[in-house]
Amino acid sequence: MAGERTLESDEHYRSTTRRLWLGIALGIVLVVAEVLIGVFSKSLALLSDAAHNAADILAVGLSLFAVYMVRREPTERRTYGYGRVGILTALANSVGLVVIACVIAYEAVRRMQHVEPVSGYAVFAVALVALFINSAVAMALFHDRHDLNIKSAFLHMVMDAIVSLGVLVAGVIIILTKWYYADPLVALLIGVFIIYAAWGIIKDATDILLESVPRQIDLATVQEAIESIPGVEAVHHLHVWELGSGVYALSGHVEVEDRQVSECSSTMQEISEKLLDDFNIIHPTIQIECASACPMTPLPARQENNNAQAHPHAHPHKHGSGHRA
Repeated sequence: MAGERTLESDEHYRSTTRRLWLGIALGIVLVVAEVLIGVFSKSLALLSDAAHNAADILAVGLSLFAVYMVRREPTERRTYGYGRVGILTALANSVGLVVIACVIAYEAVRRMQHVEPVSGYAVFAVALVALFINSAVAMALFHDRHDLNIKSAFLHMVMDAIVSLGVLVAGVIIILTKWYYADPLVALLIGVFIIYAAWGIIKDATDILLESVPRQIDLATVQEAIESIPGVEAVHHLHVWELGSGVYALSGHVEVEDRQVSECSSTMQEISEKLLDDFNIIHPTIQIECASACPMTPLPARQENNNAQAHPHAHPHKHGSGHRA
């Protein structure tokens, strides 16, 4: 079974990297074409789409780098491996998108104040090719979109396809009506749409880096699942976080009846299996505590009680009273 999982993992890795390389190659061809024709036709929409596609090439390249890094074995210092590289990549990609969107929006507003004639036919033709290429790459990445790293690259390509559709519509409007404001207006809408779409990934990546409880997991439900195991009395200090995209870890204190170590080991095994099966938590760290010995009073109060027990005849000294013999 382990060998089969390894083969499946290797095949998934090769398939993912091939799709990402395809996205990079097609993206480079598209950007060169859009820049050349955008300059020739004086189309801000085409140049904006070219800038967006250039950012996507970098984004897909970062995603490809993250896929390579995630495959690396853990080290003595990075004991959890390199799963967070994909999260950092997704965050960098999305922040980069927002910056580009702001530049596009600014340039669109400036162009509206000084609108220039644009070749509608050139805009339409290039946008049609871009729509086909971006849609093809997005479909290639669709299967792996559950991974936040790949999801960021997939979202880039989906946005590219929608942006290309908007540019295509602008080309049609210019051809039919000669209304040249359609070009910067579409560029402005592109910028707004990019910011809206990128915000979701920024939020998800930030939650993971802050080690928030994953949205797919309800902490109370996890606690109930652990406490449903025979022998478990209670659970406290429970934490669940995401190591990488879809890889969950847990730590917690589990109170059990007074029993032998071997029995506690079997209980921990049951807990680990339930967490894996029900929540896909693959890195549980459980501290077993004896329920009868678990103090229920707050820590400061316990410390005071311990000090009083350790020094039953001690009396507090009062400043300014008494003297040494």
